[in-house]
Parts: sequence; C-alpha cells; structure tokens
Amino acid sequence: MLDASQSMTSRFPAPWRIVEIPNGFAVDDATGQQLGVFYGRADPNTAGHTGFLTIDEARQMAVDFARLPELLERNSGSQRGPQRRPALKMPGEEMTRRQSERR
Repeated sequence: MLDASQSMTSRFPAPWRIVEIPNGFAVDDATGQQLGVFYGRADPNTAGHTGFLTIDEARQMAVDFARLPELLERNSGSQRGPQRRPALKMPGEEMTRRQSERR
C-alpha cells in the first residue's frame, strides 16, 4: 500500500517548479500540471488594507508549497505509523464544564 507521500509524488511527479505569472506565482509538477496559484500585491500598503498577500509573501508560499514532495519524502522515512494528536477543545466546551462545576 502506498503512503501519502508516495501517492502524491506518483500522481504529481517531482520536481515541482515555480512559474511567475502576472501578480503572483504558480506551482507546476514535472508534467506541467498546475498544482497551485499564489497571488500577491506589489504595494505592501495596498495588500495589508485589502487582506491580500504581498508579492513576497506569495513567492514564499509558492516556494514552501513546491517543497512539499521533498518534505514528505524526508518525513515518511522517520515516522513509524500514524501519530495521534491530542483532541482540541472548543472554547465553549471548557466554559460549559466550568459552569457545570460551579453548580
């Protein structure tokens, strides 16, 4: 059975490359299939006021995204199976528990 990293890299073969497009960056796999697009604004003030990424932030996100196959391959050898994370508690759950303790 294929693990997640093998499945992804066989479906979207590495190397993934970053392609500059107008107002952002795209990430393509080795076959040219576009996997992601990250847009940004050149003016940091405009980006901040409108909630958009800056062009530098878009570039960094594209770089990080393009490294996923490498990171998954590196991590797949070090894990011995699925690791369980502790369940997150919703703020309302904790509040309800406190209220019930007071009663």
